[in-house]
Amino acid sequence: MSSSTPSVDDLASAINTLILSQQSFQTSVANDIHDLRSRLGPPGFTPPPREITPTTTIKLDIPRFDGTDPLGWIFKITQFFDYHSTPEDQRLRIASFYMDGEALTWFQWMHQNGQLMTWTTFLHALETRFAPSQYEDPKGALFKLSQTTSVKEYQAQFESLANHIVGLPPSCYLSCFISGLKPAIRREVLAFQPVTLVQAISLAKLQEEKFADRGSQQPRSTQSNNH
Repeated sequence: MSSSTPSVDDLASAINTLILSQQSFQTSVANDIHDLRSRLGPPGFTPPPREITPTTTIKLDIPRFDGTDPLGWIFKITQFFDYHSTPEDQRLRIASFYMDGEALTWFQWMHQNGQLMTWTTFLHALETRFAPSQYEDPKGALFKLSQTTSVKEYQAQFESLANHIVGLPPSCYLSCFISGLKPAIRREVLAFQPVTLVQAISLAKLQEEKFADRGSQQPRSTQSNNH
């Protein structure tokens, strides 16, 4: 017998090794199956549904309208309907439930006489009925506007008119605002050469405060009594 031929003992050892390896593999497979079954549960078991976190919804209330601040109400209710993607053919009816007083009386009359056919028609009619007359020509009113009280009140009037104008360049708003200031404040603001409306408004308020401080620091005139 050649020396390269394995002996009986070598063959027996190799067979035992194969058997042990097979047993180890079977044990591993059995453990994997057991683990999988434990996860799936017993036959007929239905795992509970996964908890779904509800989407947070922001609650927004429709503003009511009684004829006061029509432009503000138009903006807010338009934003509300846009946020909820409300179809235009439903907006008019929904809005009617949130009108009071003089506004409701006007709406009833317009509706009964077939004057409110679309949402756009309604908004235009409401603005014409309740907004101040100056908004019929906001651009002309803006160009004629001049400061007669404080800078803060002048700014509010300016912004209210500018809110209804579309298409004017920023430089035009800047020039218009400065030209309407009181002469003393206007001269001081122009000296700083502001390039934006925000800068011009800030400078105007600052100069107004400086003039107020100077006035308060002037000595009071006294009258001498002649005896």
